Amino acid sequence: MMRNLAVLSGLLLLVGCSSAPEKPDPTRLERIEARVSTIEVEQVNLGAGDETGLRPVVFEDQIAAAGGSGRVGVFDQMLTERWVVDLDRPIVGGVGFNGEAVFVVTADAELVGLNATDGSERFRVRLPSGSTTPPVADQDRVYVKTQIGRLMAFAQSNGDVLWVEETQESGIGIRGSAPMTLADGFLFVLWESGRLVTYQADNGRIAWERQVAVSRGRSPLERIVDSKGAPSVRNEVVATATRNGQVSVLDRSNGQILWSVDSDAYPGALVAFNLVTVVETDGTVSGYQLQTGESVFSNEALKYRELSAPAIVGASIGVTDLEGVLHLLSPQTGELVGRLDTGSTKGKVAPVTTSEGALVQLMDGRLTLVEIRP
Repeated sequence: MMRNLAVLSGLLLLVGCSSAPEKPDPTRLERIEARVSTIEVEQVNLGAGDETGLRPVVFEDQIAAAGGSGRVGVFDQMLTERWVVDLDRPIVGGVGFNGEAVFVVTADAELVGLNATDGSERFRVRLPSGSTTPPVADQDRVYVKTQIGRLMAFAQSNGDVLWVEETQESGIGIRGSAPMTLADGFLFVLWESGRLVTYQADNGRIAWERQVAVSRGRSPLERIVDSKGAPSVRNEVVATATRNGQVSVLDRSNGQILWSVDSDAYPGALVAFNLVTVVETDGTVSGYQLQTGESVFSNEALKYRELSAPAIVGASIGVTDLEGVLHLLSPQTGELVGRLDTGSTKGKVAPVTTSEGALVQLMDGRLTLVEIRP
C-alpha cells in the first residue's frame, strides 16, 4: 500500500515538474464589492493528514466528516458534534455516508464502516490496493475505486463483496484519482485515460462508455488526462473536465457528446445555473452556456491560487484556495461577489452546501460552517 502511495506521489511530482520550471506567484487578492455576506458560524478540527484532501458529506440533517489523522465524526447541521471516534490510522480520500453508516478508507487499504448513530464499528474489509478517492454509498451498497483500476461494491451492512469490475486502462496514469458520482442507480467514473464509464450500481455492468478527453504531449506523463473533480451530473447531462484535455458535456442516458471544448481544467467542472463552470489548472474560472458551450465569462482574478473544484454555494459558485479562502462568484457574470478567510492552509476540496450555508474543509483538518446571506 505505502509503495502505491509513493508511486502516486512521484507521478504527481513529475507531472508538476514537466510543466513550468517554477510555479507562478499566486495572484494577489484585490478588494471586492461584497454583494453576498459570509459569516463563520462554527468550526471544528478533525486533524491533518496527507495531501489528498478530505470532503464532508451531507445526508438530510446530518454531516459526516473525517480528518487525515484518523478522526471520523457525525455532526448536526449546525456542526454540533454527535460523536467522534479516532481510528488511530490515517484516512485518505474522504468519507461516504448514507444516513445509516459512515465509510472511510485508511492509508493501509482498509474499508471501514461505522454506525451513524454512535460511531461503533460495523465492519472492516481489506482492499486489494489503496484508494485515494472517497467511497460513495446508497442504502444497499458502498462503492470503492482503487488505485489498481478496480471498481468494487460492498454490502453496506457487513462489508461482503457484491461485485468487482476491473478497468482496461493502458499506459502511465494515476489510477483512481478522480472521485466518483452516484446518481439514480448509476455510477459515473472518469478513469485516467480520459474514458468516462457509467456502471449500473446494482451489478457493475457498463451502461455506456465514452472517450471524453484525448491525451496530448510528448512524454507519457504529459499525456495524463486525470481530474480531481468528480463528473458533475444534473438533470439530463453529465459534465467532465480533465488535465491536458477537454471540457465535455454528455447526454447522461446514452453518453452522446453534446459539446466539448479544449481546456486544461484539472480541478473539475460543475453543472448548475444553466452553466458549466470549470476551474482551469491555472486558476481561471470559466463559465459556458449549458446547451451550446458558448463562453459566458472568464475570470482570471484567482489565477495560480490552486483552486478547488467549483460547487454550488447558495445562489453563487464557490471555490476555495491555497490560503483557505472561500470565494463566491456570480453565475451570471463570473464576478467575485463574496469572500471569507476560513484558515491559513489550503482548501483542496470543493465547499459543500448545507441547509445552513456551506462547509469548507482545509488540509489541516479544520471544518468550518459558513452562513451565506444574499
